[in-house]
Amino acid sequence: GGMIAQYLAMDYPELVEKLVLGVTLSKQNETVENVIKKWIQFAENNDLEGFVEDMLLKMYSPEYIRKYRLLIPVIVKMSKKADLKRFVILAKSCLTCNTYKKLHKITCPVLVLGGKQDKVVTGEASEEIAQKLQCEIYMYEELGHAAYEEAKDFNERICKFLEKSQK
Repeated sequence: GGMIAQYLAMDYPELVEKLVLGVTLSKQNETVENVIKKWIQFAENNDLEGFVEDMLLKMYSPEYIRKYRLLIPVIVKMSKKADLKRFVILAKSCLTCNTYKKLHKITCPVLVLGGKQDKVVTGEASEEIAQKLQCEIYMYEELGHAAYEEAKDFNERICKFLEKSQK
């Protein structure tokens, strides 16, 4: 979603008044390439258990994993082979995102939210976007890629940002 939002804000600035970019990137890095390629391999091999387990390990904090690891078999049973095919299409498209050199085209206020422990796109990717845009950023020190699920104040931060009047 964050990758698509960047393109939308660059290509149609008149449609975007404010932008929130959560745990995303603007250009590929070694971490995201390795992770996504591994997930694609799991999906193409129909290895739901390996796929779900690796996603859990890469996206969530150790505390969250301890709480919910026993749900992996349930998640696997709820998943469908068709979901894996759709995932592969989406994942391959994620590997093509490259907005970094064009971020200056984003003219609206932006809030970047990231997880310092992000093992999917890296926390540095969030910091890189905020630095390039010279915009507001909040980094969750102990969270990773699933900060949007784990941080109790994630949505509250977004709402406060969106409610602020533009100056």
